[in-house]
Amino acid sequence: MLYSQNQKGLLPAGLSDILYPIAQAQAKTTENLLDVFSAYGYLRVKPPMVEYEETLLADGPGTVLKDLTFRIMDPLSQKMMALRPDVTTQISRIASTRLSHLPRPLRLSYSGDVLRVKGDSFNMERQKTQVGAELISQKNEYFDAEIILICLKALKSINIEKITIDLNLPYLREYLLNNVPSSLKVEINKAIDLKDKKILKKFKFQYSEVVLILMESAGDYVHAIKYLNELKLGGFLDEVIKYYLKVISIIYKNDQSVKISIDPLENRGFKYHSGLTFTIFSENLKGEIAKGGRYETLRGESATGCTIYTEKIYSKPKLNTDKSLVYLPFLNMNDAEKIINKGYSVVFGNNSSENFEKDALKMECQYIWRDNNIVKL
Repeated sequence: MLYSQNQKGLLPAGLSDILYPIAQAQAKTTENLLDVFSAYGYLRVKPPMVEYEETLLADGPGTVLKDLTFRIMDPLSQKMMALRPDVTTQISRIASTRLSHLPRPLRLSYSGDVLRVKGDSFNMERQKTQVGAELISQKNEYFDAEIILICLKALKSINIEKITIDLNLPYLREYLLNNVPSSLKVEINKAIDLKDKKILKKFKFQYSEVVLILMESAGDYVHAIKYLNELKLGGFLDEVIKYYLKVISIIYKNDQSVKISIDPLENRGFKYHSGLTFTIFSENLKGEIAKGGRYETLRGESATGCTIYTEKIYSKPKLNTDKSLVYLPFLNMNDAEKIINKGYSVVFGNNSSENFEKDALKMECQYIWRDNNIVKL
């Protein structure tokens, strides 16, 4: 019997129950993040958990999510449906269809769970909660900086400290290696990922010197800015670096409390992005806590967004999720309202106990309601 009961509690790998107080803290965290986005004009939307496969994985961000996606058969239409592995692809669809008539720039925010076939190296959970914002607009350094600064503001609102933001240009690597044979490209990409300059120097191709120069520029803000400002690569590459520096400058002028690191050639984790990207870390938390960047929507519009991974955030939000509990021996809604209005939470007794204080301690209450007063236990 014991084995049978234990078996009933098993969940598939990568899925778990989130219990109190973490579940309550996560819910409060989500609302706090969304409140920040709302304060900056981001309109909240709520897409469905499941869509037709042909819609969810259509052109745009959805094209690179196929290997991460669970499929099911819709018993009504007999068509294949997909459980969303990422909310961004749905925002792309909404902006391109239901909200295509609204003026641009269009600012949207969202929250919701996503389900993936497998976890990643930092987090093996397959069900994750995403909270994010998307800015559908033309390519512009101010819009790129805006989404980053608001993402930082949202994280700070839930007491995330010691933040580092890593800024990248993943499409640049593809441009520099465009004419390199496939077999050689694999080796070069591997060397770039490993930051192995010694091996890279052995490869000779059109932009081999530029790749090495950009690798040298990677590092903290002070080093990178000085290095990049002195670069003279010519043409398209100069335009890219100039744009990159403008975004970095805007971020720095608006928020000097975060560390800025720069790695122009980093592209891991940015499969559908077509412009500047970023990853946010905190010294107090493990792995990346937010990610984002510029991409193209279903309709081919330019957009930039951020996604915050709330399951990686363990700090207590400013909203108090641990209110002091008051034990109310009898079911009395009027008395309960008085207590709640004073900033406490209420636990009702069973109306028939002979030892209210013992029951209050058992329920982990710090106070008891006695003679119309809140009395500390």
